[in-house]
Amino acid sequence: MEMRDLVALGDKLLDIDEAKFRQVVELLEQMNEHPDIQRTIAVIRPRLVELRLHRRPTLKRLFCDPFEDLFEALGKADPVPLSVIERSLMNSLWPLVEAEIGKDRLRSFRPALQDGPQRKALTEAFWAECGSAVARIAEGATAGHYSDALELRMNPARMRALTDIATILSIAPEVAEMKAALSPKPVPKLHADHVEAIQAVGRRVTRARPEALKIFVLIATSRLSDPTVLLSGLWDMDLGQKPADRAALFMALSGTVVAQMEDRSRAFRSAPGTDRMAVADLALDLVASLDATRAAMEHSRNKDFDQRLKEVRNSVHAMVKTQVLQDADAGIVAAIGALDGGSEGRAQLAQAENQARALRKCATIADTLGLRGELREMTQKTTASLTEKAQQALGGPAGNARTGYTAIRMIELIAGPAEANKIMDGIMNGGRR
Repeated sequence: MEMRDLVALGDKLLDIDEAKFRQVVELLEQMNEHPDIQRTIAVIRPRLVELRLHRRPTLKRLFCDPFEDLFEALGKADPVPLSVIERSLMNSLWPLVEAEIGKDRLRSFRPALQDGPQRKALTEAFWAECGSAVARIAEGATAGHYSDALELRMNPARMRALTDIATILSIAPEVAEMKAALSPKPVPKLHADHVEAIQAVGRRVTRARPEALKIFVLIATSRLSDPTVLLSGLWDMDLGQKPADRAALFMALSGTVVAQMEDRSRAFRSAPGTDRMAVADLALDLVASLDATRAAMEHSRNKDFDQRLKEVRNSVHAMVKTQVLQDADAGIVAAIGALDGGSEGRAQLAQAENQARALRKCATIADTLGLRGELREMTQKTTASLTEKAQQALGGPAGNARTGYTAIRMIELIAGPAEANKIMDGIMNGGRR
């Protein structure tokens, strides 16, 4: 199979059977450095992660190993790193690192890709040289300007990411040790041995590169299913710092946590027409993060953070109110009447089911957001309208069974199976009298 044939497959590779998919991945790996192949791998990366395919070791992959936990999350279940590095930045950066180090010198590091007595020493030397190369590249980049070398506009996030990559590579051996202790990723709960490992390695980072401790802790958080969990225990950790430095680190990390929540809430608030279940999932995630962050910040008593957290809560409140609750009854009931509308009707029904699930999911955070009354009122109003539709459709010979059962199904999604069964029993019993 030629390269153009592989590239032409594109997202079709996500649907082929697993055996063929593995064969195609092997072919792609052999031509990995070609830009078109990299784009194709980017398309199929979610499936690569899902199948946990063992991929051919390369120097590029070894380069990424210390900071790969900070790449953008690929799936809905993946933790969102508190400090994100774009894959596109890494793909643009690696050729520049190769050029900085030189082909002959890079060739001498290839034994690091194989098991052997020299592997550890070569790997650490490779990371050190890559870190120096990235630092030089970062010095040549200008914030707010387009980088011809990287073929990217250097916004503040990318400038920060370049500096972070250089810093992480300078402490890569310590990062590797910490990652081994917090495995497999994602770690659902911090146990005593996890905390001990973070503290022991963190103290070494503090002694050698104190300015690198923040990004070290951020990588540790990215290995947890809930990154905010580490923040709550950070105040009591012994990372070898003076009290003032510990307080400064805690405040800096707290600021990063709050800033991420602000960014995520803004992104959905300003995106009308967003998938309503995605809104509900984000709302639950943000409320959990708010609770964990408030608990962690009991030590800081910082009024600025209190205000910012309040604004995040208000943003989530508005997001749920306008994108999940607003006009839910009209949209859901209208979809029942559009069942015979062909593909458009099916699409409308799918959207209505999505909103019904979102309503039920948001019930778990309604109290926290101050939306309990509004959500209960919308749920009751929608359920009453659907019950009327079901009664009309199932209560007489002229009814439409499909419409009736669809209405009952929608009630189940909104109010649960017990309520749906109760309403269904009432309609059936009423029809027999």
